[in-house]
Amino acid sequence: MNFVYGLSLLSGPLPIISVILGGVALAFLVVRRSVKWWLFALVCAGLAAAVSFAGGWAVIHLWYWWPEDLPNTVLLYVGIIVWAVFLGCATAVGGLMRHRRSGAGTLRTSVVRATAAVAAMAIVATVGALQINAYFGQYPTVGSLVQGPPVLAQGVPHAAPAETSQRFMKSSVASRWSVSSAPDAQGEVRSVDIAGKLSGFHARNAVVYLPPAYFSPDRPLLPVLVLVSGQPGSPESWLSATNLKYDLDLFAAKHDGLAPVVVIPDPNGSDQANTMCMNSELGQADTYMAKDVPNWINSHLDVDSNPAHWAVGGFSYGGTCALQMVTRHPDIFQSFVAISPEQEPALAASRQVTIDKAFNGNTAAFDEVLPLTLLAKNKYPDVQGLFASGRSDSMYSENITVLERAAHKAGIESSRESFPGGHSWAVANAALPSALRFLEGRLGF
Repeated sequence: MNFVYGLSLLSGPLPIISVILGGVALAFLVVRRSVKWWLFALVCAGLAAAVSFAGGWAVIHLWYWWPEDLPNTVLLYVGIIVWAVFLGCATAVGGLMRHRRSGAGTLRTSVVRATAAVAAMAIVATVGALQINAYFGQYPTVGSLVQGPPVLAQGVPHAAPAETSQRFMKSSVASRWSVSSAPDAQGEVRSVDIAGKLSGFHARNAVVYLPPAYFSPDRPLLPVLVLVSGQPGSPESWLSATNLKYDLDLFAAKHDGLAPVVVIPDPNGSDQANTMCMNSELGQADTYMAKDVPNWINSHLDVDSNPAHWAVGGFSYGGTCALQMVTRHPDIFQSFVAISPEQEPALAASRQVTIDKAFNGNTAAFDEVLPLTLLAKNKYPDVQGLFASGRSDSMYSENITVLERAAHKAGIESSRESFPGGHSWAVANAALPSALRFLEGRLGF
């Protein structure tokens, strides 16, 4: 089963085989000798396209599920699924109706054809869903789809942290670490409850990665990386959709067991919620991220409190949140990794809808806390960052162009990288090794 669970849903033989099966199933539904059927199939194709694009428009502009239009590729696959449903239902119902007209002699044939039509419809729908998943990269393997997020141990080892002022390290962590014994090859991932004591925010459990050196009896105070997931998503998305733990363990292996303590909090509260990582009518997410989360880290973990050794990063919504944190709170975070960020946080494609829902229509209050506004007003000479995006992701690549230009004007030294793919977790996964290399010197390794 480990072999099956390890099969990739994004590349390799399984996606190829599934596409071939989907093509055969769709051909079974479409191909007939009857000219009337071909005309019917053509009309169904037009209706399916209309349903797909109308539904795609409605979820963005009517129901405000996401702040940007769905990609045409995704709408195409939705249209194919709807088309297969139309054809499959028509084939199944038509076969059973012919049986009623022709008598019992055609029962077996009608049932077989109806069953085959339903099976073909299900195959096309499954393949279409797999192709949509391949676009977004949410479930990269069979195991991540079937098993879901990993079951994590609860809590972290007890620490007796000193006063924050005594934990402020000017030297690098590498200079303060001598390996007395070979550390374990792998770090550990835990689930923890970070309460919104100051913000009143009700978050889901956070995820914490503790590197091998953390379990040494003479462990040093370690740097911190705070990561934020995309939306929709959860802290566990970083574990199921990327090779985060593998990459961190590999980093630790190259640094005698040292790696950042990684904390992945939840600034949304649920998969579909969107607080835009700010204080608004939707919740006090900024206070949670900038007060409650750092307070918990400093009181529960043996970490360096120097903001020069703290970084924040994320993908999509999380990349936007990273920029919000570093521009609003450079006294906490002085390094960032923004993978496919928005130009500004948003609830809907309509900016006015965002302002109405989150700020009761107060445009000035919304503008005041945006990264672009803060970058235009302030200087950030101590901040450095890495931007990353997919080469096929024209919208978010343009976002980075605008944000990077503003960051440079604000005195932020930043670099930019691109990776194959669109607005996908696969891009976030590909960017992780580059992000860790960028943070290596900044965090003191």
